[in-house]
Amino acid sequence: MNSATPRSGLDAQHPIKNSLAAYDQKYEGGYGLQYPDGHIIRIFERILKYELGVTTGNLLDFGCGNGVHSKYFMSKGFQCYGVDIAKEAICQAKTFMHEKAVLIKPNQSLKEIFQPDYFDVVLANQSLYYMDDADMSNCIKELYTFTKPGGICIFTMMSARNCYNGLIEETYDNGLSKVVLRNRLTETTYINFIENEEHLKSKFSPFQMLRIGYYDFGFISEDPEEGSSHHFIFIGKKEKV
Repeated sequence: MNSATPRSGLDAQHPIKNSLAAYDQKYEGGYGLQYPDGHIIRIFERILKYELGVTTGNLLDFGCGNGVHSKYFMSKGFQCYGVDIAKEAICQAKTFMHEKAVLIKPNQSLKEIFQPDYFDVVLANQSLYYMDDADMSNCIKELYTFTKPGGICIFTMMSARNCYNGLIEETYDNGLSKVVLRNRLTETTYINFIENEEHLKSKFSPFQMLRIGYYDFGFISEDPEEGSSHHFIFIGKKEKV
């Protein structure tokens, strides 16, 4: 755990706006996956398809980026809806998702866009950890509302074992930490790290936990930015009434 002393306020820009500016610039420069992440494929094949028998239905891709994961799930038979705060990312996603890819504002409520109990699957891959504790809690409550009884959530969160945890320059009492990248990537971002499995479970407590896990990739290197990419995975279920 990083030992930086928590502070009560953020410097310069609001953290979400800071991250948004970085991602807008990256997407305009060609950033974005062209193929789905390996852990997403494994989650579909091993958990959704094999264990749960979930191979169709409505899926919400929260923080969809250019829509690569929505495109993958569409190929498997899902009706996918995506939201993101990066304008260029949504423009790319609209090329195949059309009106089902929606540009939203940072921390915008989605209650005017989606109906309760609508989604069979809610996916938030590498998107929730840019929020502070309060905004994340509100967002998770909304995602729970949009999930059908018996529906599944798939959330991934950056872990304190991730090498970014060693690049923290400041921490704040709202759960966020300021991370500054200076090598391959040159940007400042704000991350809400997950310390351990119990911390992970507490974040998503409205959902019944089905599985927790992790994925990791990294290089043995003297560069502190090339270490572990450790992320936790939370797979849960909205209990039927």
